[in-house]
Amino acid sequence: MELPFSLSSIEHFVLIFIRIASALAVLPIFRHRSVPASLKAGLALSLTFLIAPTIAPASTHPSGTIADYLVMGLSETVCGLLMGFAGQFVFYAIEICGRILGLQSGLSIVATIDPNSEQQSDVLTQIYELLAMLVFLSLDGHLMMLQALRSSFDTIGIGSVAIDGKLAEWSVAQAGIVLSRGIQLAAPMMVTLFLSDVALGILTRVAPTMNVFVLGFPLKIGITLLFASLTASTVAAIFASQYSQFMQEMPTFLRILSGH
Repeated sequence: MELPFSLSSIEHFVLIFIRIASALAVLPIFRHRSVPASLKAGLALSLTFLIAPTIAPASTHPSGTIADYLVMGLSETVCGLLMGFAGQFVFYAIEICGRILGLQSGLSIVATIDPNSEQQSDVLTQIYELLAMLVFLSLDGHLMMLQALRSSFDTIGIGSVAIDGKLAEWSVAQAGIVLSRGIQLAAPMMVTLFLSDVALGILTRVAPTMNVFVLGFPLKIGITLLFASLTASTVAAIFASQYSQFMQEMPTFLRILSGH
């Protein structure tokens, strides 16, 4: 009795599933602990069923042996993880913004465990990250990421991801861009807090007996919360612009992974 599917088609399906599942494990929104693992696995399986028929089986290389197939599976895992981490770069910028402002305003003194990242994070950083997620969803960023994941199969052949010096150069360049974008997001509040420090310094000279620490700590927190609410729309607009720029650079990243 002949099976309705061949061994090569099963290999083809599994390799596609590995790349998609690996990417969903670390992509923005999907990576959060609030998203159940069963839901991510089901989504990866559903996407594989949709995508697999559109990818020609000829694009896969014959596995030959089990060891060769395992190497291809590892290659697909690395490809998916790299795509997921690349998708996080814009969110690293908003995290840098929150940490800079938290340190400058004094809110970083009280840090809590973020249930999503399982790391210590101050309140302002968590607020900015939630704002970034809302902007990300309003821009259909999750759909753009899934579309980029589908496009990766056209650019990067299954089992043929390339990791070389170009990837390292791209990562270093993106690290600098992320830092500059984080400072760009924090710039309005950084100027405001700097001016408040100058005002407190002048007040110290005028009234040397005044306890500036007792006065300045709640004052800076109040100014931070007030101006954070006033500049939320500006931060959201800057983040949206940064995300659009990042998605325009995604094809370049895919070509780097393909070795071209």
